[in-house]
Amino acid sequence: MKTSIVQNMDQAIAVMHGVGKWMEESGMNPSKWWKPENLNQEFLLQYIKPEEFYVALADGEPAAAEILQTSQDAQDWQNIDKEKLRPALYIHWLCVDRKFAGKGLPKVMIDFAKRFANEKGLNLLRVDTSADETKLRKVYEDLGFKLVAEEQEDYRKTAFYQMEI
Repeated sequence: MKTSIVQNMDQAIAVMHGVGKWMEESGMNPSKWWKPENLNQEFLLQYIKPEEFYVALADGEPAAAEILQTSQDAQDWQNIDKEKLRPALYIHWLCVDRKFAGKGLPKVMIDFAKRFANEKGLNLLRVDTSADETKLRKVYEDLGFKLVAEEQEDYRKTAFYQMEI
């Protein structure tokens, strides 16, 4: 399988929407961030710039997506950093189309994020997820992320992970 990663908002949203739909149909009770009705330009562009959407193409077909931000617009790390916010690359909405599950695409996406961060002069990657998402947490841990905190938010307990690069 030949993969490449490109900036493409529409393709990234299509992958994210498919994953949100799968989550809902699987009875996972996704947060508002993963509800299929919110995985569209109108909702997402409130939090994400068009150039922050990335999609992995597997043999030319959209297979995985992620949002890369150099500021913490979509998540609050202030309780972890206190008064001194650390420069980092924040990874959001990392997901893989179910058709491509088990093909190592999370690693492809994180490797891309590492290169992207290096180009921006950043040496820290950050991700967060629901503390209940044990499979996703294991994926992050297997890729080298370390748990730095768990915080109770309004609607869920969030696990915060980071990786020094």
